[in-house]
Amino acid sequence: MPEIVIYAVEGRSTEQKHKLMKKITEAVVESFEVEADRVMVSIVETKAINKSRGGVPFSERGK
Repeated sequence: MPEIVIYAVEGRSTEQKHKLMKKITEAVVESFEVEADRVMVSIVETKAINKSRGGVPFSERGK
């Protein structure tokens, strides 16, 4: 059973997350030749204050 985990900063809409999970499932079904109900996709969201790039928290980037 393929399992895919996506790590992302929180803030995307439910619709965006559902679209991503569907498209990833479709890609795995096509590539691994498995049934869609065998594919697990999880999105792990992190608060912007708890994730950084280059030592700068995402909550402070772009200010």
